[in-house]
Amino acid sequence: MIPSDIRLYTWVDVEEVLLRMRKQNNWHQSLVWARGYWDGLTLGIRPGCQDEVKEWLSQVYDPRFRGDSDPNMGDGSIVLESISGNQRLLPVFFEETEEEPATPRLKPSLSRPGVLWQPTDSQFPEVFPSDFPPVVAFHSFKGGVGRTTHTLALARVLATKQQKVLLVDGDLEAPGISWVFEHRLPNPPISFADLIALAHGDPSTKAENAVQLVADRLQSALIDGIYILPSFRSHTGFTSLAIRPEHLIEGSKNPFLLTQILASLGKAIGVDVVLIDLRAGLSELATGLILDPRVYRVFVTTLSGQSISGTVQLIKLVAERAMSQREEDPLPALIFTQVPEDERLKNLVLEPEKILLEAAQPFLAEDRELLQVTTGFADSLLVLPPNWEDVMMLLQRSGILEAVHPLVEWLPHHHSEPIEESPSDLKSKREKLSNTAEKLVYAENAEAEDFLATTPLRRLASDHRRQVPITVVVGAKGSGKTYTFLQMIRRKNWHVFAQDACASDVEMNAVICPILASENLEDSAKRLVKQVQESASLELGFKNPQDSLTMRDHIRDGYQLALHEGQWRERWLDVIAWGVGFQPQQDGAGRALATHLVESHQRLVVVIDGLEDLFQNFTSNEAQQTALRALLQEVPEWLGQQPNRPLGILIFVRRDIVLAAVRQNAAQMMARYEPYALKWNREEALRLVAWVTQQADIQLKIEQLHTMSEEELTQALVPLWGKKLGKERSREARSARYVIAALSDFNGQIQSRDLVRLLHLAATDSVNDDYWQDRILVPTAIKRALPGCSSQKIDEIEKENTALKDIFNKLRQLEKDKKKNPFTRVETELSLTEIKTLEDNGVIIRDADEYYMSEIFRWGLDFSQLAGRSKVLALERRARQGY
Repeated sequence: MIPSDIRLYTWVDVEEVLLRMRKQNNWHQSLVWARGYWDGLTLGIRPGCQDEVKEWLSQVYDPRFRGDSDPNMGDGSIVLESISGNQRLLPVFFEETEEEPATPRLKPSLSRPGVLWQPTDSQFPEVFPSDFPPVVAFHSFKGGVGRTTHTLALARVLATKQQKVLLVDGDLEAPGISWVFEHRLPNPPISFADLIALAHGDPSTKAENAVQLVADRLQSALIDGIYILPSFRSHTGFTSLAIRPEHLIEGSKNPFLLTQILASLGKAIGVDVVLIDLRAGLSELATGLILDPRVYRVFVTTLSGQSISGTVQLIKLVAERAMSQREEDPLPALIFTQVPEDERLKNLVLEPEKILLEAAQPFLAEDRELLQVTTGFADSLLVLPPNWEDVMMLLQRSGILEAVHPLVEWLPHHHSEPIEESPSDLKSKREKLSNTAEKLVYAENAEAEDFLATTPLRRLASDHRRQVPITVVVGAKGSGKTYTFLQMIRRKNWHVFAQDACASDVEMNAVICPILASENLEDSAKRLVKQVQESASLELGFKNPQDSLTMRDHIRDGYQLALHEGQWRERWLDVIAWGVGFQPQQDGAGRALATHLVESHQRLVVVIDGLEDLFQNFTSNEAQQTALRALLQEVPEWLGQQPNRPLGILIFVRRDIVLAAVRQNAAQMMARYEPYALKWNREEALRLVAWVTQQADIQLKIEQLHTMSEEELTQALVPLWGKKLGKERSREARSARYVIAALSDFNGQIQSRDLVRLLHLAATDSVNDDYWQDRILVPTAIKRALPGCSSQKIDEIEKENTALKDIFNKLRQLEKDKKKNPFTRVETELSLTEIKTLEDNGVIIRDADEYYMSEIFRWGLDFSQLAGRSKVLALERRARQGY
């Protein structure tokens, strides 16, 4: 059947049908080759196979194929589009042949081949040695989209990072880079046109002589760490280009000689990266590079419909003819330019981004993504000044230099030597990391004596250097609430804790005393709580603090009394007083305690944790909700009004408890304490990983952990898990990004317990590996750790979230063939309410009519990933951006 988008006007359309058949692997086995022209379609077939090939043609060209032989029309014919009464036919001729299908010469070209051969195995250019610099080609379908600007920006950023760059102006029809450097390099010693002409006439297989000569001349073209290779040596060359890139390809046995000589030239002059700015459009001037799967291809586009549509077609062509299939072949990158800075208009990029990613799906095997960079609109860059310094000043002001930083991480650093250690040292480090992380997974054992001063904790300490804190610290299960609670009480005094949390000039001394703690603590942690409580009581001049069981009973008794918030406030204040040993079992002890502390010039900070144990029916029991509301709102307000503020309180609580208890103004209350909420963004998560390695006595290049940026942390962690989940030049996902994405839910939340648990499981699985000598955590071990992390996370969530537990059980009971990711609501038989519950908890995210389940839940619920549909990184990015 002829494809619906094809009309048979000429032989070109007839041949296009055969091209489609070949792409779809529907080529008849007896058809060896096909060649079309205006006077007919000639087919090379196996002897004696004419009838079966005719039958195949009748299906392919149905209903336009005529199989009757005619001396004037060959062995058959195909009816072309015609005017009524004047039928046009294209003759079909058969030639029997015994020849084997030829292996067509590999040629990077966008044009149609002269002869269509039976499909054969694809050919690939040889992989470059690891000491060759990467070749990065910037290309755009349309001109004027900022391609040259971004090439210059990346060159500048690389140079500032002490990387040497070879910058090539490959736009031989409208040079842009050459213009920018004209004042600094008025008489360039050598040009790109010279390189092409020299290589064309070089008899050596890899144009070694041409490369040596150009490398020698380029020594006089070094500007700010960048070697400049303009398109021409003078303006007169624009109209006298004798040898073009396509001529170089035609005359060489190596169809990718252009890439070869650029990489060789880069190696010869000792650069880290070769950047080339190509001609816009579907031009043969650019195909030698954009159709080379070894090249790091960067496609630049604006949000205009024409630019997006053209880029989509370009990516499809590249995916069809130069797919990144080998592990060493890099994936392309996309740059969206001239995006409006107005927050209301930023979402304009979402639909074009989705369209381009759909076009790029053939590239996206499991856990891989195209790097995407977005830069804003800057009218100052519409016309670049003819001066390198002025252009750099404009780029700095526009923010583009900062925006292209992800491209630096995307590129391999071929000069960096891998860190290799002896197998015994590696095994020791893996064992240490496994043991240390295991101890840190659960705070309940109280074995760890140190803590990471995260941003929320630093804020908490810094904001309360001169007065006691009165704060509700909100965090999900696994976010580190109990761990922080134990570390805080271990220090016994607020002054000590604040200093350890990196606060400076702390002037306030206050005794820290735990009042309530989690019932799930290990014995060692329970002993710590009791010891600190007794120590605080003695330091304040009291004795016999009430035990936790008595205080819990007193709170539970209040459930039966129908108390209002004010009465519950008084009950809570009394519990606080009794917990430090002040007037045990006396009503009004809480109010009297505040007065006593003022009169005795003492300061006290009480700490409460484990409310989920005490209020297990908080979602439905009104008495429990009232008690919680009083603790979370009434008690802090009362304490905050006390003269001299002698008594502080820190309440560690889950977010869902706050939302259930505080029915009005919950958002306002959450916003009030937001700076101290235990949340882990990507930077803080990587900081935690680095901190855990320090606790395991694994020395990484970390100096000021608390001030390191996400980029600095990512680089510092390369010895831990590698730059990628594979070799540096592989197409595998970047390790740091993948780990964070795989452990995050679709609310953009990652819990510290999941992260530390992954380190423990991956380190344990890596102990006996003897292949990966350049990192501590083995790629396969990291991936194999995910199911365990997922299962244990779900078990923990089900203990505290009944609604999710019921939905999870429903999903577990699905038939195997329905447990696929992505899925539809109909397939899983979930109600709209259940779907919303999953979405609200970050378990799933909607994409058109389908739902994707985040990796941290997918593994534990045994949902399999549909082939070619993995979007771990892309969906994490989407969730993080909030759309």
